Amino acid sequence: MRSLLCSIVLIASAHAQDAVLQSWLEHQAEVKSLDATFTQERKLPALKNPVVTPGRISFQKPDKIRWQLGEPTETLAVSDGKTLTMIEEADKTARQIPADSPRAARFTALTGSAFANPTAFTDAFEIVEKRVTLGIHQYTLKPKDRKFRSQVPWVFIDIDPEKNELRAFELELKDKSRLRTVFHNPKFNQVLPDSLFTPDLTGYSVK
Repeated sequence: MRSLLCSIVLIASAHAQDAVLQSWLEHQAEVKSLDATFTQERKLPALKNPVVTPGRISFQKPDKIRWQLGEPTETLAVSDGKTLTMIEEADKTARQIPADSPRAARFTALTGSAFANPTAFTDAFEIVEKRVTLGIHQYTLKPKDRKFRSQVPWVFIDIDPEKNELRAFELELKDKSRLRTVFHNPKFNQVLPDSLFTPDLTGYSVK
């Protein structure tokens, strides 16, 4: 009897977690733009402590995104939907790659079609683990696309069910490093200027 009760509790918990994920994914259809600050932790196998950097993310559906790392800016990644431009302020260099390439996945994954709705999510990811920590629902995801998985083997998302918002987004890259982004003060569906997604490359060496 005790074993049966435990099984029922586990099943109920799994359904609750799926309901939270389902609700968040369905809500994505209502999100047209996002502007938020964040704190990013980069964990490297060779370093004992993570590298912590503040930043800002802005995106405009369907495919424009801007990641700014550092205050003032140290690294900038901007996509207009066709080209992803990565800028390093320290040495005034810029590199451009196709926005849909596997190498761009670490920047474009969050705003890609995989999180557009429940069906797209199911096509893109396998849920490997689910748990609840301090009320936050956490999911470990394995990408199904081989090209994407070759660059990003694991994806982790934290959802706040009370606000129906993404609290954190984490990627484990092919070199075993991890990028965990915790979002703060998100603002949804504001009008964002096109200039945010059109970097001025004057004075930069473009590769």
